[in-house]
Amino acid sequence: MRYSTLGILISILLTTGCESVKTRTDHDPSIDFSTYHSFAWVSDDMSLSVQHDISPLTGERIRKSVAATLTGKGFAFTEDRTAADFLVGFTVGSRDRVRVDANAYPVGFAGPYRWGRTYYQDIDVRNYTEGRLAIDVFDVRLKRPVWHGFATKSLSVRDREDPEGLIGRAVTGILADFPPVSAP
Repeated sequence: MRYSTLGILISILLTTGCESVKTRTDHDPSIDFSTYHSFAWVSDDMSLSVQHDISPLTGERIRKSVAATLTGKGFAFTEDRTAADFLVGFTVGSRDRVRVDANAYPVGFAGPYRWGRTYYQDIDVRNYTEGRLAIDVFDVRLKRPVWHGFATKSLSVRDREDPEGLIGRAVTGILADFPPVSAP
């Protein structure tokens, strides 16, 4: 019994440690994103909202990663918000979560004269921290949001030790399909 519990614990740790960044995006389909050529930050601190316990270094890493990804896609950065085609802002934070899984496993032999119909109940309670990064794009001319993307991930010890790697993967994943293909 001791070995199976240890095996389950190791598999849970390996599975949660390898969990990927989950991303989703949404956009206004009426916008012609092919007209966008330059961007600026939505505000001087670049963020729409940063959770109070997030390091300012994290905000700077996000800013650099977003700027590098967008310039790598051919967009030019400008300091002048009124001259830009679109504004970019981000929101970052984390929250503690609890996940409860209940599994019932059949026990093939339940005693000397009974077979089946007996189940072993296993309840797994896991506390974890979920990180979330959202990137928003606002049309300067229309003065409204036109694109939103976000990433979530259960944060591991490795993520906390190497936040730059996680931020890079999250930003790349969020902006992978930006700009969306405009409908003709």
